[in-house]
Amino acid sequence: MSLTEEATPTSSRKRPTKQNKHVCEFARCGWSFKRYEHLKRHMLVHSGERPHGCPYPGCGKRFSRTDNFHAHYRTHAKK
Repeated sequence: MSLTEEATPTSSRKRPTKQNKHVCEFARCGWSFKRYEHLKRHMLVHSGERPHGCPYPGCGKRFSRTDNFHAHYRTHAKK
């Protein structure tokens, strides 16, 4: 996706209403959240930050959230 394209939610998810207290200030995003930590987590989408790397040999996948990383890492244990 280029920087000029707008990220839109999938049809199964509805865009949050503007009545939420914490609004994403990213250009044309418009998502809002009741809790600050949810906005902070959402901002990883815009920054592209993925600090959690999989240490499994040969994998190299990276994740923005620890819960997603841990779920992924368990797939290596099943092999």
